[in-house]
Amino acid sequence: MAARDLASSPRTSLAWPPTPEVLAGAILSTLALLAYWLTGPTEPGGDSFVPLASAFLDGRLSIPQDRPWLELIPAPDGGQYSPFPPVPAVVLMPLVAVTELLGVGEPAPNGYAAVIGAVNVALVYWLLGRIGVAFPPRQLLTAGFAFTTHWWVAGMAGTHHWAQTVGVLFTLLALHVAVGRRWPALAGLLLGLAAGSRLPMGLALPLLLAFYADRWRPSRAHLELLAGLALPALAIAWYNVARFGSPLDFGYARIPSGESGLVTDEPWFRHGLVSPLYVPRHLYAMLLQSFEWVDAAPFLRPSLSGLALTLSAPFLFLAGRAWSVRERQPLVPVALGSVLLILLPDVMHGSWGFAQFGYRFVLDAVPVLMLLLGWAYRDRASPWLVAAVALGIAVHAYGIYVINLLEFVA
Repeated sequence: MAARDLASSPRTSLAWPPTPEVLAGAILSTLALLAYWLTGPTEPGGDSFVPLASAFLDGRLSIPQDRPWLELIPAPDGGQYSPFPPVPAVVLMPLVAVTELLGVGEPAPNGYAAVIGAVNVALVYWLLGRIGVAFPPRQLLTAGFAFTTHWWVAGMAGTHHWAQTVGVLFTLLALHVAVGRRWPALAGLLLGLAAGSRLPMGLALPLLLAFYADRWRPSRAHLELLAGLALPALAIAWYNVARFGSPLDFGYARIPSGESGLVTDEPWFRHGLVSPLYVPRHLYAMLLQSFEWVDAAPFLRPSLSGLALTLSAPFLFLAGRAWSVRERQPLVPVALGSVLLILLPDVMHGSWGFAQFGYRFVLDAVPVLMLLLGWAYRDRASPWLVAAVALGIAVHAYGIYVINLLEFVA
């Protein structure tokens, strides 16, 4: 079957007045916006991308302010470099330009992160509709996305979380374009911007190439897709060369730690920044890490080191059920392989994502996982899916409540 046959007719109508399906998507996005906004930090200063956006507007590559509580690297001009891909700062440039023009100070992260997070929820709902997922499972899957791992990341904002929120935005947009098999250069550009937010997200490339394959043969669309991807890749390579002299050096290993050391001296980087020896600790965090029992209410104390996905977002594992529909959806094996490819650098990283609730690195692969879940539950939701989504939402509501309001956390 050709890849062009894989996208089903969208079930979401954009007619006015809006249909119940459109209203349901709007309600889910609005609820997500409120949840992210109300549970996120209201004080500015916890995100290095805001001052970096300001520096870009001033024609600088370094942040002039000294912010020792953030992971920044001393620059020769007396400023500080950010060791993270720069696209999340580029996204913030219009907002920062307006706030500086109005003189209202640095924007609070719970605002801009909540807005983009809510857009992500709408994009998931729309994507599921585009591949023909029926109304009830589409609502359920979107709720699972909105109020589990993505809730913590979009709600808490900050440097690492904001980067993942933006990366999810561009990955979802790239999938939207690819599903329609139009504008391959745009799909490549969007995927490049996703990788320019979170590098592992760029490893969804095999899936995008498969969408544009003509009965699994290379096509001109592939060249256009790669050309679109090359634009942000070349810009980021120049960005790294200008700072550190190498297109592949983001500077992460240069981050100071302690009085005179580097981040690589910290105990969780004993085998370097990336090593297969770190995989077991990630599997533990992903599959087994649980609450701590405390002999006082509310008894179950979470840790900012994380919580296993088997408790915090168990419905994501049900994406494996898509294997049973691979004859109808031939891209299922490619999508599953892309998920493993995306997660590979994550599970080999010395850090497993703290500070976090759940296991936030999985969000790098969640856009593809949502596509797989849509294929697997296209017509109806199983009782297992309902139970898994409900458990994940309940666990996240509890965790965010006790961490942010009760400060009951290890």
